[in-house]
Amino acid sequence: MSARRFALIAALALLAAFAAANVISNSWFRAWRLDLTENHLYSLSSGAKATLDDLTEPVELTLYYSRDAARVSPQLQAYAGRVREMLQTFQARSRGRVRFVEIDVEPFSEAEDAAVAAGVEPVRLTGAGDPIYFGLSGANAIDDHVGIAFLDPEREAFLEYEITRLIFELENPERTSVALITSLPIDPAAAGSPFAAPQSVFAIEMGRMLDVTRLAPDFAEIPDADVLAIIHPGALSQQQLYAIDQFILRKGRAFVALDPAALMAQQATGFDPFNPVAPAPTSSNLAPLLQRWGVEMAPTVVLDLDNALGVQAQDPRTGQPTEAPQPLFFAVPADQLDRDDLMTAWLRRGVNFGLAGALSWSRREGVAVEPLARTSGRTMRLPAEAALARPSPFDILQMWPPSGGRVETVALRLSGDLETAFPSGRPADGPEQGETADAAAPPPPPPADAGEPLSRSATPAQIVIVADVDFLADEFYIDPRSGGSGADNAAFALNAIDVLGGSDALVSLRSRAPSVRRMELVEDMERGAERRIRDRQEALQAQLQETEERLAQLQAGGRGSGFFSGDLGAELTPEENAEIERFRARVVEVRGELRDVERNLRGDIDRLEAVVVFVNVWLAPLLVAGAGLILFWRRQRRGRARQ
Repeated sequence: MSARRFALIAALALLAAFAAANVISNSWFRAWRLDLTENHLYSLSSGAKATLDDLTEPVELTLYYSRDAARVSPQLQAYAGRVREMLQTFQARSRGRVRFVEIDVEPFSEAEDAAVAAGVEPVRLTGAGDPIYFGLSGANAIDDHVGIAFLDPEREAFLEYEITRLIFELENPERTSVALITSLPIDPAAAGSPFAAPQSVFAIEMGRMLDVTRLAPDFAEIPDADVLAIIHPGALSQQQLYAIDQFILRKGRAFVALDPAALMAQQATGFDPFNPVAPAPTSSNLAPLLQRWGVEMAPTVVLDLDNALGVQAQDPRTGQPTEAPQPLFFAVPADQLDRDDLMTAWLRRGVNFGLAGALSWSRREGVAVEPLARTSGRTMRLPAEAALARPSPFDILQMWPPSGGRVETVALRLSGDLETAFPSGRPADGPEQGETADAAAPPPPPPADAGEPLSRSATPAQIVIVADVDFLADEFYIDPRSGGSGADNAAFALNAIDVLGGSDALVSLRSRAPSVRRMELVEDMERGAERRIRDRQEALQAQLQETEERLAQLQAGGRGSGFFSGDLGAELTPEENAEIERFRARVVEVRGELRDVERNLRGDIDRLEAVVVFVNVWLAPLLVAGAGLILFWRRQRRGRARQ
């Protein structure tokens, strides 16, 4: 065989082997990926993988995206690529159970009709531009549909969670079931009924989004539900506390809102002759359970001065009504919420609280506690009785200590394996705490057999505890004129219950780092330049103040013209002219310095850009070319040595 024929056959064999290797790797090793990015952008977290592994039927994900219309927004184009890569990662990891399809939506096309039918909402970035469709729709084998109307680039940190949640809802189409224990007039099932008491926005939305069962005050057992919601309960018997304890050990999901001083309970004094109930207590606690979990809620009320909400009050000096900050009512801004937890990370307007308590905790093995909402550092505490008396903001400011205060936790998330608060088993029947037994009252019905009592968590617990219930009242976040929401109070509670209602895999998911990395070096340079500019401006302001003081001294010493005392027709004296000219010269000098700072910043950024372009574009080819020249020179040198 000639050398030429052998080389041809070898080349064809290598080409066939290369094609076969690609086909085999694409079929057998499609889910194998090596993610070398710093934030693991192309790797799914364990919760998403577990959700994919639990799929019992195929799911089709359809991405509706207007490619041509989105060209006006490079940011949207980059995020579309990120979404596409994430969906491809889901498809590759699912081993055929998730199918990803992308449809390019053009105006006045069948694809646009399909996008509208799928619930995708168009947006217009410019007034005259074409609408941009950028949404996701999912369907299962029985033609259930769940979708995301618009994939907002601002929510990139929650992209993995939103896709995983969509797949989970297709696998589990039933609404989250919630068992509700409350002494307040919160009844989501009664929302909209003409014969029921008006319900809050939170109760209405809770009934719309969730399948809620409100338990009777004398409940003996908790029905099977995805989440247990305890919102300011009344006096609970030992049997009822035991039922709560066993539910949490068995199911592990609970949203708990307690309060040392509840205004909602104080205001709920109406009497319904057709449904008489005992008045709600002004304080609530689950001390036996909280203590076992390592959590404690103080019986006092927290006041926050820095984040105090404004209220109408009478000024004691003038006797006139005015708006003053009331530390009893305060906001927790978005930056003081947990920005990594999916329950609070996407909240942008903060949460308003009123007469809230403070939560503290001690370490327990196997139990993790993460604060969700915290106050500022300018706080103080007030006895619950004094807080319910609603002292005026001016009275509170007079009693405010000149120093002290600390950051208090108003809401937290507890997770891990818990131990029962009843190690001796089911307690004996007895009166509720704070009550006496009634000999005439019939004994409570025996509870249904719920299985063997648990001493430890059968499912790792995920519990949200909030030291306030008044934040759910409309008065704290709903504008009475427009009916719109001014804070994320209801969104926080509903989102927490919604996340808790998901699978263990969903509850374990956290927000992720965005794909667009910050240019830290450029930002440091800009901050340095801004600091220098601010220093120059402050120096100029100080110079202006000195000039004004000098002119005032001239006027007081009888050497002034009177111009700066109100005589606008007076002629300036030589001393005044000199001071003004000196200040003008200083202004020109400072302006020149500021221009130099901005010019130097622009030059530094340009030089940095040139270095980055050189390293990314030219350095690698130059290194390869240099290595080739060195190898060529060495071979030439060896050839001459052999000769």
